[in-house]
Amino acid sequence: MGFGYRHGGFINGFGGNGPGAFAIVMFIVFWAAVALLTVLLVQHYRHSPRHLHEYGLGGGPGSGPGPVASPIAANPAIDILKERFAKGEVSEEEYSRRLTLLKDS
Repeated sequence: MGFGYRHGGFINGFGGNGPGAFAIVMFIVFWAAVALLTVLLVQHYRHSPRHLHEYGLGGGPGSGPGPVASPIAANPAIDILKERFAKGEVSEEEYSRRLTLLKDS
């Protein structure tokens, strides 16, 4: 009587003719890793605004957080006034008065 293919032998290291415990554990670990990777990828793409913009589903300019250009900032005179105020060339009262005038025009 030898070892191997007979019932009660040492096939797969544990005896019997079925898969060993190691193979069963590795099967479970493999599919758990596949499921975890799938969940992580879905969460990443669900919360990423970059992929939304690529498919035309949002994420474009003005659709989310971040700086949005105001119509006031597009006026070059206001930009110059802001620079002069930042340098201290214009007082706060003068800045407010001129800004009001520029917005009204």
